[in-house]
Amino acid sequence: MAEDTVKPERPGGFLDFLPPDYLAREKMLKTIEKVFRSFGFDPIETPRLEFLKTLAGETSDTGKNIFHIKSTHDDEPLAMPFDHTVPFARILAANPYNTRTKAGIRLPWRRMVVGPVFRSDTPQSGRYRQFYQFDADIAGASSMLADAEIVAIMFLTMEALGVKQFKIRLNNRKILNGLAKLANIADREEVSTDDITKEMMRILDKLDKIGLDKVLAELQAEPETALDAAPALSGDAIEKIRAFLNLKGNNEEKLSLCRTVFEGVSIAQEGIDELGQILEYVAGMGIPSEPLEIDFSIARGLDYYTGPVMETVLLDAPEFGSVFSGGRYNNLVSRFTGKELPATGASIGVDRLFAALSHLEAIDRSEETVAEVMVLRIEKDRDADYLRIATDLRSVGINTEISLADDTTFKKQFNFAISRGVKFVIICGGNEFEKGTIQVKNLQTRKQEEIPRDELMKYFK
Repeated sequence: MAEDTVKPERPGGFLDFLPPDYLAREKMLKTIEKVFRSFGFDPIETPRLEFLKTLAGETSDTGKNIFHIKSTHDDEPLAMPFDHTVPFARILAANPYNTRTKAGIRLPWRRMVVGPVFRSDTPQSGRYRQFYQFDADIAGASSMLADAEIVAIMFLTMEALGVKQFKIRLNNRKILNGLAKLANIADREEVSTDDITKEMMRILDKLDKIGLDKVLAELQAEPETALDAAPALSGDAIEKIRAFLNLKGNNEEKLSLCRTVFEGVSIAQEGIDELGQILEYVAGMGIPSEPLEIDFSIARGLDYYTGPVMETVLLDAPEFGSVFSGGRYNNLVSRFTGKELPATGASIGVDRLFAALSHLEAIDRSEETVAEVMVLRIEKDRDADYLRIATDLRSVGINTEISLADDTTFKKQFNFAISRGVKFVIICGGNEFEKGTIQVKNLQTRKQEEIPRDELMKYFK
């Protein structure tokens, strides 16, 4: 290899999408978008760069997984967004509605956004450093009607994608906050109750991965340092949590039993009421109850969730984890405004969902090109005529490419058209030009027709 050549490799954790994968994923995204738009979610786009302080705050630990960007033109450090939610909060804070000028964002507001996000993680199988997310969020609505809409679009999206076996698991962070009270979590000398509770949530969120016994063992483990937020729960608290996580029955029965467990714990009772409302509203939208499951182990890893949390898992591909998850996050905008703004939403991990559906053989990669027709160049010195044929077809909305092969023999061009995956081939040689006709070959049915040149556009339209 010559010294000045460059090895054609990409960084770990980043993906290429060649046409069959790109077109299949594009079709999936359009299906998702159609569901979101049916509920009135407005599309927006945010930059691929934000100020670092916008994404992580001044001291946030989230900064460990953020791609930092060096710039000689900005005084403030820049970074690449790790999700679409923080830019959404920034937009809301920067565009309050002005009743006098009628400018800004009028609340409540449904918004959707799709695009790449970036996380500076260690590349692993199924764990990418650039990946697509498709978000739907509702800002300015405190009613559980908004959360019920998010659950509904979860169901309808899976249905539209042809997924049969899936579960939408629901919980409420208020119930888990009540669990902290039930477990008698309290401040330690150098660690707050809030930090210990967050650590408990993080451990509970590992239940599917490591199992109940290991989760309970972690909850009982003693802190290694004075700053360690390990819950270090007592044996009595561990038994209460075990009983709570083992609540059985249908959704209504689970909520009823949960009320008994948290008798006198007002924050938990509020969370139980909210879940009951969501189930009622979702049923009102005609969503069947079978895919919905109250699961008190669902905590969601991000610590900004303040109410209902939800996640969608594929029952035939559980190893892919949650593919569509979210919840209520009333505090996020307060970083910018100092005030609470109710908001709820969910995000599809597009690449994870695409990989899961591929695993289930539910992705159609048969489309290899956007071109529907290829015009073969049979006669020398008639390229202007072939270009005119292609132009006429494009004028009626048919994606058409003209053969650019150096070898203009019929066999070479025809075989190339087949390999490209086009559906039709236009053949026009000396005889056709003389008669004013065109041969149209359907490569799917193998049927070939000769039609008048002036009826070509009508034939395809």
